[in-house]
Amino acid sequence: MMEKLRRDSYAVGVIMGIVIPVVIFGIIYGIYALVLNGNPQMLVNNPKLTKVLVPKFILLAMIPNLFILRYYLLKLKFDKTGRGIIIACFVCAIVFLAAQFLL
Repeated sequence: MMEKLRRDSYAVGVIMGIVIPVVIFGIIYGIYALVLNGNPQMLVNNPKLTKVLVPKFILLAMIPNLFILRYYLLKLKFDKTGRGIIIACFVCAIVFLAAQFLL
C-alpha cells in the first residue's frame, strides 16, 4: 500500500487529495453528531444547522491536504503528485462554494 502512495503521478495525488478530506469530513461530522446526544438525525433534519455547519466542516477537512502537499513537494520531490493534490483542493473548493451558496 505504501509503495503505491510513493509514486509520482497525478492519479495518486488526486485520489489522496479527495479521499483524505472525505474521511476527515466524516470524522468531524460523526464527532459533532455524537456531541448532539448521539443523534445524527438532528443534523439531517435541521436545514438551518446544515447550511451553517457543512461548509465549515468542508473547510476543516481540507486542512490536512496542506500538510500532505508540503510533504510530497518538499520531502519527496514528487511534483506530479503535488499537482494532483492541488487539483483535488480546487475540486474541494468548488464543492465548498456550491455548499455555501446553493444550500
